[in-house]
This record gives sequence, structure tokens and C-alpha cells, in this order.
Amino acid sequence: MQEWDSIVFEEDSDFSSMINHHLLKCIKPYLKQCETSTITNIITPFHTHHYVLCISKEDDEHLVVGPFVENPITDDLIYPIINNLYLNLYYASKLKLYYQSVPTIDSSTVYEILFTINEYVTKNQNPPSLNTIDLSILPKQDSSYDLFVKDLNRTSMYKKLEERYAGEDRLLSYIEKGDVVLAQKEFAKSSISHSEIIRTKDSLRNTKNLLLIANTLFRRTAYIGGVHPIYLDELSGKWAIKIEQTVALKDLDNLHLQMINSYCLLTKEHSLSKYSPIVKQALMFINLNISSNLTVKKVAQEVSLSPDYLTRLFKKELGVNIITYINRKRIHTSLELLKNTNLSIEEIGDLIGLSNTSYFYTMFKREIGVSPKQYRNSLKSK
Repeated sequence: MQEWDSIVFEEDSDFSSMINHHLLKCIKPYLKQCETSTITNIITPFHTHHYVLCISKEDDEHLVVGPFVENPITDDLIYPIINNLYLNLYYASKLKLYYQSVPTIDSSTVYEILFTINEYVTKNQNPPSLNTIDLSILPKQDSSYDLFVKDLNRTSMYKKLEERYAGEDRLLSYIEKGDVVLAQKEFAKSSISHSEIIRTKDSLRNTKNLLLIANTLFRRTAYIGGVHPIYLDELSGKWAIKIEQTVALKDLDNLHLQMINSYCLLTKEHSLSKYSPIVKQALMFINLNISSNLTVKKVAQEVSLSPDYLTRLFKKELGVNIITYINRKRIHTSLELLKNTNLSIEEIGDLIGLSNTSYFYTMFKREIGVSPKQYRNSLKSK
């Protein structure tokens, strides 16, 4: 005997409650009208089939085959099912996973198996009758069901939203600090995937929207972390263009992690949050004018301090003097240009404020250990 009231599904408890609720609604009308040696095809509101053989109505003995589907359930059918059952779009991803676990079987095969079992168990040589209870299109639900679904939706979403926002807070805190390792770990253990945060039925558009939102959040976090807006605008603009120009959903799969990495590195490289306001202002001026003829006097004028006083502050907070910082910044910038552009070494020297090529070579070799040409050649060999 099948104990219908004790059916338990091992997956997500909220999702199981929903499945159980509808299965019981399907089984109850069957129990009222079944007869011994009859086979009933129960089509649930989820468009799954349960073939039930009534072995003995008196002893309440039944044999069930199901759930199964006769044809694979597509996205075009999932959304009408959600709409018919008054469920949140959040459940679309869970239903997709559920249908992946449900086998596709020809119903005639199931009928033949149950026919043979009935003949063997009941000794009834007559073919069992076949009935169908089609509940795939439900009538308007009663008020008790509406309350059930509202509670189910609300409870499930509360739990997921709490997990999601807590994880986002941790992730953003790591981006603010430029900690790419912890940011990657937090992203990897996130319990929420893009497929579970549904805003539109278009999967590509939905994923793009979520990535654009993430881009905005990361940009704002890096700003709080002390990165100048000019760098943020450049990076966020590149990501926005890349996201919108992507035409295949699979090509968006790794963008979230790539964005996290890029914003962490940007924060680590350009964050000025740990410096005093005066030194921060001086650093911003240097970073944004690295191609010009920078001197201690020019920087001091920009922050309205004497060169000697600014030099002491700079040395105290950065551990090096202003000219050393400027030269290191120029060489670091040249490394990026050598890696990512085809500009000549002379052109790169002009861009970083070292138009004297001989002097550029000398400084570069002193800082990196090889000449700019040797460095570029080493990149080609990798």
C-alpha cells in the first residue's frame, strides 16, 4: 500500500512542499474513483505522468509508476506552468533541474508493464481499463491555496535573499580591499547562480542585466576603496561594452569572475584610501599627469604646501621621496604599455613623460633589470 500522506522528497524542502502539495491534490480524486484492476494516468500540474494500477481497492493497494514525461519539458512550457500555479519566477531554475531528473518514457510501455503485473497479481485475464485524470490545466485556485503559495514563495525567497546579500557584502568588502584571493573564494562558494536570479524570460538578457548590475556595484565599491573615478570610468565602460556586445550566453559564463579580478587588481593598484587627504591629493595629481614634466614644486603647488613639507609627508606615508615615486610610476606605466600596445619604445617614453629615450632606457633597466626592448622580446617568447 502506498502511503500518500508520507511522501518525502529529499531535495530543497520548500520545493518539495510544493511538489507534495500538488501530488496529494492529484491523488485524492483518484482514490475516490479508482476500481480494482484499473490503470489510471494522472497528469499533474507539472505535466508529469503517474500511472497507477489499483490492485485492490478494498485493501487500498496500488502500484505507481512515475513521475515521468512523454516529451522533454522545454522553457516554453516551464513559464506557463509557473504562471498557472501562481509561483515566483525564482522557481524556474528549480523546475528546470527537476525536469532533468524526470525520465522520458513512452506511456504505452508503462501500460504494458502494468497490464502484465495486473494479470499476474489479480489473476484477472481481462485487460484493465485505462482512465486519465488530467490536472495539467488547473481551475482557479481556492483562497487556502493562494495563502499556501504566498507563504511558500515568501519563506523560500527570504532564505535565499539573506544568503545572497550576506555573500554580496563579503564579496564587495574583499573588492574594496583589493583582495583577489578571498574575492574569488567567496564567489566560488556563492549559493546563488545567475539562473536563480530571474528578471526576464530571456536568459541572455537576464544574465547581461545581472552582469551590468555587478559592474555598477564593483565600480562603486572600488571608489569607496579609494580608486580615482577616472580609472573606474575607464574600466567600467570597457566591461559595459563587452557585456552588451556578447551574443552567446556561454560567452558570459566567466565574465563575473573576470570582472571581480579586474576590480580587485584596480583597487590594489590605485587605492589611495590609506593616505592622508593631502598626500592622496598629491598622488592623484601625479597619477593623472604622469606624462607631463612633473617636479616636486609643481606637485606642492597643486596641494598648496611648501615642497619641503610635502616631501616630509610623502616620505612618512609612502617610504620614498616624490621623485622616486614618480619615476617608479612611470616605469610601471611603461610595463603595461609594452605588454598591451604596439607603440614604439620612443612613443611609450613620450607618453610617460620621459622623452629622452636614453634616460628612459637607463631608468627602466635600473628598476626592472633589463632594457625595454629586452622586456618586450621576453613577452613574445612566452
